[in-house]
Amino acid sequence: MISTFDLTLLGCLVSSGGLAFFAWPSVVMRLTGAGVTDGQRRALMLAAARWLTVGPLCLFLAPTHGADSGYLFDAWGDVLFHLVFLGSCWFATTFRIARTAEPLVTRNQPHSLVAKDS
Repeated sequence: MISTFDLTLLGCLVSSGGLAFFAWPSVVMRLTGAGVTDGQRRALMLAAARWLTVGPLCLFLAPTHGADSGYLFDAWGDVLFHLVFLGSCWFATTFRIARTAEPLVTRNQPHSLVAKDS
C-alpha cells in the first residue's frame, strides 16, 4: 500500500502542475507579447482541469486510504521519483498542447529535402 506521505506529495505536485497549466496563457502572453491561439487556450484549460481533478483526489485519498508508514524508496528518494515522473508527464502534456497548435496540413505533409520546381 502506498503511504500517506507519497499520496500527499503526489497530490501537491499534481495540483501545482494543474495551476501552472491554468496560469500558462497569461504568462506566455506577458513574456512573449504574442497571443495564445484559441486551440492552445482550450487545450491548456482541459489539461489544467484534468490535473486539478486528479490532484485534489490524491490529497483526499492520502489521509483516508494511505498507509501510516513506508516509503517507495526513502523520503528524499520519493520526492525525487515523483518530481522526475511528474516532470515527464508535464513535458508530455506540454508537447501535446504544442502539437495541437500546429496546423494539421503541415503535420501530415512528408518532408522533402529536394525543393520542387514551380
